[in-house]
Amino acid sequence: MKRTIEIMVWPKLRKDLEFRQTLDSLSVKIQDYCSTLRIESQNEGHYILCAEWHNSEQMRQMLQSKEFKILAGAVMVLCQKSEIRLDGEPFKQEIAQLSII
Repeated sequence: MKRTIEIMVWPKLRKDLEFRQTLDSLSVKIQDYCSTLRIESQNEGHYILCAEWHNSEQMRQMLQSKEFKILAGAVMVLCQKSEIRLDGEPFKQEIAQLSII
């Protein structure tokens, strides 16, 4: 069964460059875990990360990876706001909680 995660983040003022650098350095490694990974930079100062997997096991591998933990830490420290959708439904917990689903 196909699985998807959409993560929308709004970096804190003056942290956009630092967040973008972190995202750029992790994206290639994170892509290795995903069937599809799309990262969009929005004009309003936020980013949208869309990841897709063929099954739950592939998704779990990425969510438990070192690279995802670094990304989750960057979101929690460098962003003022984040919104997550898991398989199209709102995920009401912090990004770090994705690693235990």
